[in-house]
Amino acid sequence: MSDHTVHGVVAATLRALDVDTVFGVLGDANMLVVADFLAAGGRYVGAVDERGAVQMADVHARVRDAVGVATVTHGPGITNALTAIVEAARARTPLVIVTGDTPAIPGYLQQVDIAGIAAPAGARVRRILHPDHTADEVAAALQEALAVRGPVLLDMPYELHREAAAPGPPARRLGAPQAVRPDEDAVDTALGVLAAARRPVVLAGRGAARSGARAALLELAEVLGAPVATTLLGRDLFRGEPFDLGVVGTVAHDVAIETVAAADCVIAFGAGLNRYTTAHGSLGEGRALVQVDADPARLGRGAPITAGVVGDAAVVARSMTALLREADHAPSGFRSATLRDRLAARESRAGYIDVSTEDTIDVRTAMIALDEVLPADRTVVTDVGRYVLATWQHVHVAEPLRFTHTGAFGSIGLGVAGAVGAAVAGGGRTTLGIVGDGGGMMGLLEFSTAVREQLPLVLAVVNDGCYGAEWDRLEDFGVDPTLSLIRWPDFGDLARAMGGHGLTVRRVTDFDAVGEHVGDGRLPLLVDIRIDPAVRIGDIR
Repeated sequence: MSDHTVHGVVAATLRALDVDTVFGVLGDANMLVVADFLAAGGRYVGAVDERGAVQMADVHARVRDAVGVATVTHGPGITNALTAIVEAARARTPLVIVTGDTPAIPGYLQQVDIAGIAAPAGARVRRILHPDHTADEVAAALQEALAVRGPVLLDMPYELHREAAAPGPPARRLGAPQAVRPDEDAVDTALGVLAAARRPVVLAGRGAARSGARAALLELAEVLGAPVATTLLGRDLFRGEPFDLGVVGTVAHDVAIETVAAADCVIAFGAGLNRYTTAHGSLGEGRALVQVDADPARLGRGAPITAGVVGDAAVVARSMTALLREADHAPSGFRSATLRDRLAARESRAGYIDVSTEDTIDVRTAMIALDEVLPADRTVVTDVGRYVLATWQHVHVAEPLRFTHTGAFGSIGLGVAGAVGAAVAGGGRTTLGIVGDGGGMMGLLEFSTAVREQLPLVLAVVNDGCYGAEWDRLEDFGVDPTLSLIRWPDFGDLARAMGGHGLTVRRVTDFDAVGEHVGDGRLPLLVDIRIDPAVRIGDIR
């Protein structure tokens, strides 16, 4: 095939702009692009369906902190991907989806309004209007996805695919991320709030992790005399530090809850301050709340703030530390020896009563066992459901960008594909995907993609034999919760039928076999964790 066609230039431009992996499902709108991309040395990961392909690219982008690329065909290919597109938009993932309009034939069955679908999903659309604009439009789509941190659909009309196009690199290159420097007056206002605080807490989100702000935030916290904490997506940024409170909000442990409740000021860096981080708004009640974010549109969006600073987390933290030291600021006594000792004495198993039975295991015990048996150098991706409270409290990562969840849109069923995308990005690192049985069954066919790609994936299915959140809500409404029960096929059998490995876990000693499989490289592995549907472990609604 000629590189001087529209489809050839699309593929060549993606490779020229350092896109090495594309996820997709083939169809008339994209098959020639995929063929050219492979010929140019790229990697193509074929998914079972379009929703899975887009979700793989989404999580692949999150883990690599780069633009993800997926490709789907026109019409049904786009509508099949819609839930994953919304997830990417809500998660603020830079993502380009290469697709295209249908042939201009009256009554063509697969015709849809791409722009009309994209807008309510939170995505943008760029269209190649002329063959000679192809390279620049591809580059512009990648740049726009980076700039807005969201999905962009690249519409390559069917009639243009085999048209001659101008060869060569695009006129533009992708702009490197730039650290935003803060306004001095905004910093002074924020410092006035901090200087008056007697019990401050430094809170870091995903944006702080992305900016490499860990050392700068720890230095600021020391100068302030503040404990440190993170949002869920910033989790484990400060793990191992003596004054690390861990994740705050609805998944916080008891010491963190008490400490934040006693704080008179919280300064948040790169944190969205959503309803879960703020514990339904309580984080901003009765205390000052200072927010630092590189995106001015995010200041005050999640919760009312006392002061806001637009800037890179690391740059702002270093600036604040220098000014506080220049002013001989005395640290507060909030980082007390008592707090340090309470945090050091915390034992994850001591925080609950184990309700395991002969046939089922307490999900909290299961998550602790998974955390211990798998390599510490891992990536973790979770779906959402009532089981995730245990997962988010007890399963850890070496650094925050190796953790994410597919719950930005609140949809179950995206976690398996997301875990596959993370495993592709992991460079041989073990990836742990954790899903419920309902969401797992929705997306389970993508386990076959992990098998085809020979990925180092452990997929843990937390199996209560029902839709668990619905069990709880039915009980709340006084309705028989067994309505939510559903009889699934055996998950281990399904994994083996797809060419992978499968284990069933009912007690903690069963996890020894999980460690053996990982150690021997017998992957991908599905672990069917049997739990009791009648046990509530918490409520994050």
